[in-house]
Amino acid sequence: MRENVLLRYGLSFLIALPIGFLLLYPHVLRCMWVSRSDEFALLAGVQPDAPSSSGPVYVSQSATPGQQAQLRQHVSAARNRIRRFWSGERRGRATLIYCPDQADYERYCAGGEGAGCSLGTPWGASYLVLGPEGNNTDVIAHELCHDELFARLGWWTVKRQIPQWFNEGLALMVDYRFTDPDTWERPDSLRTEFDDAYADLPSHYGPMIKLSELESTRDFFGGDYQHVMLAYQTAAAEVSRWLAVVGLRGVPALIQAVENGDPFYEEYRRLERARRKR
Repeated sequence: MRENVLLRYGLSFLIALPIGFLLLYPHVLRCMWVSRSDEFALLAGVQPDAPSSSGPVYVSQSATPGQQAQLRQHVSAARNRIRRFWSGERRGRATLIYCPDQADYERYCAGGEGAGCSLGTPWGASYLVLGPEGNNTDVIAHELCHDELFARLGWWTVKRQIPQWFNEGLALMVDYRFTDPDTWERPDSLRTEFDDAYADLPSHYGPMIKLSELESTRDFFGGDYQHVMLAYQTAAAEVSRWLAVVGLRGVPALIQAVENGDPFYEEYRRLERARRKR
């Protein structure tokens, strides 16, 4: 009898969990239904790398032919950049949604802030929403990099084990609005020795924030515009410093270790120590 009760409550919980999630996040529900919306259509002319490695691209019916042509070029360039950064492999399959109108962007991306946003669900679906300023290679590559991390580790592991400063800092490595492409495209052209006191690097927004204060999404995005820009700059500085030491192969090595169950910070530091000893 007791087992039947536990089973009944367990099944009820499993059913209620996704329903509750969607009620709390209606923009995710809209993303899930974008394929049925009369306001959006599949973008023609975007060829996937492979059936298992590229999600569909939906564009608002309000997008002009010129905007659609630009989007095709930018998606292709961003996917190529991601492939190079992740050692020649792309696993992300997020659905990409382009909203050239701010009102639509706010409906599909909570708050409607920034040029783009990434949405993931506990059951594995992911969506990348581009706003009016998001139709460019840097923004798309940034969001695709978030999706690559999600595709490799899953929603739960990313939320529980990957600090937000690393998630954002990694995406900034392929977002040339914030970082120098040579950080990983031509690493030999840059100095490979970084001062560990990265907090003393010059900043347009003030002194760098401690990484321990940028662990969660709320920590990272919870402040005003100046705080968020400083958080981005701090994350970019730290990941650039680490990447210059461990090299581009350090990224998949770190992610694989976390996937195998190793603690993020232990492996993050171990890879750096091992590289410095060579």
